[in-house]
Amino acid sequence: MLPFTVVALDLNQAGLAREAYRLQCRAHALEAEWLDYPSLPWLWASPEAVPASPLEVTGAFEGEHLCGLLAVSREQGRVHIERIVVDPDVHQRGWGLRLLNELLAREARVTVETAEANAAAIALYHKAGFILEKRWQGADGLALWRLVCERGDDRDGPTLTLGADGRIEQARFVPSPNCNDYPPGPPPGLLVVHNISLPPFRYGGDAVERLFTNTLDPSADPYFADIHALRVSAHFFIRRDGELVQFVPVHRRAWHAGVSRWHGREGCNDFSLGVELEGCDFEPFCHAQYSTLIALVGALERRGPLELTGHSDIAPGRKTDPGPCFDWARLRRGLAG
Repeated sequence: MLPFTVVALDLNQAGLAREAYRLQCRAHALEAEWLDYPSLPWLWASPEAVPASPLEVTGAFEGEHLCGLLAVSREQGRVHIERIVVDPDVHQRGWGLRLLNELLAREARVTVETAEANAAAIALYHKAGFILEKRWQGADGLALWRLVCERGDDRDGPTLTLGADGRIEQARFVPSPNCNDYPPGPPPGLLVVHNISLPPFRYGGDAVERLFTNTLDPSADPYFADIHALRVSAHFFIRRDGELVQFVPVHRRAWHAGVSRWHGREGCNDFSLGVELEGCDFEPFCHAQYSTLIALVGALERRGPLELTGHSDIAPGRKTDPGPCFDWARLRRGLAG
C-alpha cells in the first residue's frame, strides 16, 4: 500500500463530498482567523453544493485520511487555483506543496490569487515556483496578489561554477565529516541519482542536513531512532524548490552508495559522485529540481564526461530510488540541449 496518494476526486460520491465539505469548513475557519477576514469566500456554501460544483478537485490521502484538497477552474485553456485546503491537524507537513506539485507536473501554466496578508500561502506558492504577476486593492481594502507559474525550459536553471576547491560556488556548503579520499586514479566518471526525505515522505526542515553531519536528534521523530547513528553523506542535495546544498567537495569520496556494483566493478563510492533529490518513489519531482540537476551535471562535466545512473541500478534489490517517478528522458533531453 502506498504511504500516500494524490488523486482526482469524484465528488458525486456522497461520503467523499461530505468529507471535502467538512475539511473546507475546518480550514476556512482557521484561514479567516489568520487573515482577520470573516468574509473570506467559501468554495462550497453547503454540502449539497459540492457535487454540483464545476471545479476540478484533487485530494491528497494518507491511507484513508483526506489530508488536503486542491480545487481548480478551467476557462478557455486557463487553469486557475481556486483554493488549496489542508487539514489543520497536518499543517506544515508538505501536503499543500504535494498537491501543487501534482498539478504543476501536468499543466504548463497555472494562476492563483491570494491575500497579501496570507504569508503562509505566498511562501508556499513561491516555493513551488510561482511569481507575482499583479497586485491590487480589493473593494473591501484587502491587498490581493495574482501569481503565475509557467513551466519553463528545464535548461533555464541556475548558472553553476565548479571551483578549484571542489565546491560549486553557488551552492550552500554544509560540510559533512562522512567522507574520505578516493583511491588513486582519474576523477569519478559516474553520477548516482538518489532520493531522500526525512521523516519519510515529508519535505523541508533540516533533517537531511543533520543526518549527513551526524547531528540528527533521535528523539525528534520515531523514525530517527533507527538511523541517527548512520554515517552517510552525498556530494549534493537538491531541495524541492531547486536549492543546491553541497556536503562533500567533488575531489573527496562521499559515502552514498553502500554495497554496490556498476559494470562489474564493486564499491561505487570509489568512482562516483552522489546527488540526492528531496523526494520519494511515489510522486513527481519538481521542475526546479530538474533545472538545478541539469545545471549541476553541466558544471561537473567540465571536469570530464559523466555517466548517469540511479541508486537502484547500482544496488538492485536493495534500493529503489530515485524511483519510477524520476523522468530520465526529461533529464537527458535537458542535457542534450
